[in-house]
This record gives sequence, structure tokens and C-alpha cells, in this order.
Amino acid sequence: MIQSVCSYAIMLTNFDSEEQLNDWNQVRHLCNRNQKCDQDRIPEVNSKFWSDCPDGVSICERTIQQHSEFLERFAGILRTAFLYSPHVLVTDAELFDGIYFLAFGPDIVLDLLGQSGYEKPFLTVSGRQPTLEQCLLRFTTVPPDNQHKLSTEEETVTLPGIGTLRPLEYQVLQKTVTSEESQRFAPQTRAVLNEHAGDHWSIAQRIAHLYAAYCQQDPSDGTCQFLAQRWQEWIDAERKGLIRYEQQDSQTGSNSSTARSFNEAFLPVVSENANCLRSWCSASKADEAEKTAFRDVLSKVSHEPRRSKAFALIRHSTLPVGRSDCNRTMDCDQQTLVDWYQFVYRLAMADYLGCCLMAVESKPNSYERYAGRTGGRSLMLSGKVTELLGQMPSACFVQFCYQSRDAIQQWRNCRPNAPDSDQQRHIRNIAYCVQKSASQLDRKQDNSKIIKQFVATLIIASISVFCDKIIFSSSISIIVILAGAWFIEVFPELLTMMEWLHDQHTATQTMVFAQR
Repeated sequence: MIQSVCSYAIMLTNFDSEEQLNDWNQVRHLCNRNQKCDQDRIPEVNSKFWSDCPDGVSICERTIQQHSEFLERFAGILRTAFLYSPHVLVTDAELFDGIYFLAFGPDIVLDLLGQSGYEKPFLTVSGRQPTLEQCLLRFTTVPPDNQHKLSTEEETVTLPGIGTLRPLEYQVLQKTVTSEESQRFAPQTRAVLNEHAGDHWSIAQRIAHLYAAYCQQDPSDGTCQFLAQRWQEWIDAERKGLIRYEQQDSQTGSNSSTARSFNEAFLPVVSENANCLRSWCSASKADEAEKTAFRDVLSKVSHEPRRSKAFALIRHSTLPVGRSDCNRTMDCDQQTLVDWYQFVYRLAMADYLGCCLMAVESKPNSYERYAGRTGGRSLMLSGKVTELLGQMPSACFVQFCYQSRDAIQQWRNCRPNAPDSDQQRHIRNIAYCVQKSASQLDRKQDNSKIIKQFVATLIIASISVFCDKIIFSSSISIIVILAGAWFIEVFPELLTMMEWLHDQHTATQTMVFAQR
């Protein structure tokens, strides 16, 4: 079995498949604001997004080629996390249903960090199956005898045993397959698989055909085939050793020396945060009927460790839907329960896998703001740091990592539970190195600095002459002149330092430890 992930592996809330889609849509909306023609607008993510155009290029490929903002956003998040830890862990669901990972693929992701394949893999995929390919099969399908009741056992799903699509909210399709729809799709699943039984297709290709059939698209038009390509690329990358795969039942958490089930990590986190949410509910201004209904749904999802099932319970409740705005306040509605469950699920998953849960430029949801990220602490980076890291060409990022290797290593050596003062000192070093590395050569700025330096020199020289002729004795005037000469020499660096300190004081919260 592959060696376990080290204690300093990190999980990013940004890489949750739903968060990836939300972040992608934010970038998409910003890009569409600048588009004058409707035909130039970036389409929403759905099954057609992964389909080939007449020229053989998928809409997804064309989007990331024409709009570098998506790559810069993803690169900034990934590189910011990489500077803190060279071990980033994602679940199989985040990889196979995450739009950023599927849009760019392993080659681009590795290139963003300047990795050529000879380094120790930075990305570890965690799943419950023996292989990554089996994870894809298990994540997307259920066997025939498992259509009515999904088992929690760890059995391996074989290709002939595909019964139907798994009831799930598929982010890359923007479709939710209910249990009833999954059962009704079973005959069509068998028909699709039997039709191509003689084809030597990979598991990824077969599942892409099932996706296309469910979305009522013609597979011959290349519908969802780009998904199959990306899935296979990630599976091949793991086989080549470019990324790592770890089966979850072989992992040991940083706080435990023995393997344990996800329920053992899930229930304590749920218990603590459920009491917190009940206390809020009791003090809210909702009427008693709304409070009772809210607490009833909360009790149901508190005993459901499967997120898709918990979300289904919430969506099928009679509670008001509520707004999904990240700036919303909590109400006795479905969205509050979704926010709450997302929070506890991520904490429990990170604890189960022995990782430090972090967020990079991610706005907390309504429950996170109420709970204060359960005692988590914020690391304040300059608001430009993640943006600057994202804009760096890969070669420049590699050079930056080499030139700042001591500062990066010191930050990585700082334990996640280190005092805030130590963390902030190291992160200020990183912020300074990033801004220094990303500084531009600008004739206009250089001229401005020369003028400022000339003015300062003239003022200091005038003060020195005034002190020499009128106020001080000759011995003191020498000291003043030397001090003036020193100030003139370091004045440009002082200007740079003052600008950097100003950026630090106007920093935004770009990195958060949601769990230590």
C-alpha cells in the first residue's frame, strides 16, 4: 500500500466540487460583463459544455483558451496552498466532479506548479476503492442489486455489474439524479452498455455514454466525450506516478494511530455543531412551527453521513428554500441547513483523513460566519498575493520558489497549531517575497522614485547646512550630516517598504485555517 499522507497534508474547501462550480461561475459572470455580443458570452456548465463543436474542439476547451481568467484563478488558489504544504489532498468526488480539475486536466495542473513528473507527487487523491478507476465507477454508478438501497459496504463494482447511474447531484452536468430517476434509468443503462459490449471502451468512455444518454444527448455528437478524456487522463496520471492515490481505509489520521470509519469522525463534529445550531434556532425570531420543522430536519441530517442523501432530505423538506448568497444571514430555511451540513461534512472529512482544512480566498457561508469557523484562525495575506501568484507564468513561479526557498520552507515547517505570531511572521515573509518577485520594470515609476529621492536629498542637505551654520556645533553637525546621508541612501527602500506595509494593512482575508 502507498505510504500514508504526512501530517501536514491539507484539504481545501475551494476544491469541494460545489465550491469549484460556484467559483467558476463567479469568474464566468465577471467575464460575461465585458462581452458586448451574446454569442461571445460564456455558456453555463451542463452536458453540452463538455461536447465537441463542429471543429472538434469542446466548448470547455474553447472557454479556457479564450479566457485566461479561469486558469489564473485556479492557479492562484493552488499555488497559495502549495506554498504552505507540498501535499494537497482531494477526494475522488472532487477530482471526478470538479470543474477546475476536469477543465484543465493533469498536464496543466502539474505545469502550474512547475512539476515535470520527477518530483514527489504533490496531489493525493483519496477514495474508498482499491484503484482510482474503480473510484470513478463507484462514484457514478451502482450495481443492479444496489439500486433500491445504496450500501455503505466497501465492495468493488465491476463493469458487468453496472446497474444504473448513482443518485447524486452531478456538478459537471448541473443535474440531480434522484433515487426514482436512477431506478427508471436502469433499463436504458443496460441498453447502452449492451449496445457497446463488443467495443473495447474504457470505463470512462462507458460512463460518459451513460451521462449523454441520461441528458438525452446523442453520444455520436461527442457529447460528454471530453469528460471521458479528462477522467482517463487523471487515471493514467496516477498509474504513471504523477499523482498519488490512497484508499481511505488504509489512511491514518494525524490524531489517531489506527484506521477508523468516517462515521467516527462525523458524529462528534455533528454533535457539537448541531447543538450550536439548535441554540441559534431557539433564539431566532421565527415562529414555533418553523423552529420545530427546522429542528426536525436537522435531527434527520445529523444522522446521515452521506452528503447527497442529506441534501436530498433537506431539499424534500417543507422548509423555505432560502437564498444561496454567500452574504446571507441565517434563517430557518433549507439553505441554512445546507450551509451547516457543508461545514460539518468538510471538517469531519479533513479530520477523518488527517488533514488540515484550509480555505483560500473563500467567503464563509452563513453558518461559518455564525460559528466563527469553530475557532479557526485567519492568516492575512495581501489582497494581491493570490492574484499575483495566479498571473505568474509557470517558469516565473518555479524561479520564485527557488529564490524564496528558505522563506517557503520556514513557513512549511511552522506547525498548523503554532502561535498566531509565528504564523503571521512567516506569512508576511511569503507576501513580501511574492510582491518582490512580481514587481515590474516601469520607467515612469523609476522616474517618480528618482524625483522623490532628489527632493528628499535636497531637503536633508538643506537641513544639514542649516544645522551646521546656525544651530549645532561642528561635532554634532557631522552626526546630522551622516544621518542625512544614510537616510538618502535607504530612502528608495523605505518607500518600497512603506508601500508593502500599506498593502498588508489593507489586506483581505485570503487564507483561513478552518481546522488545525
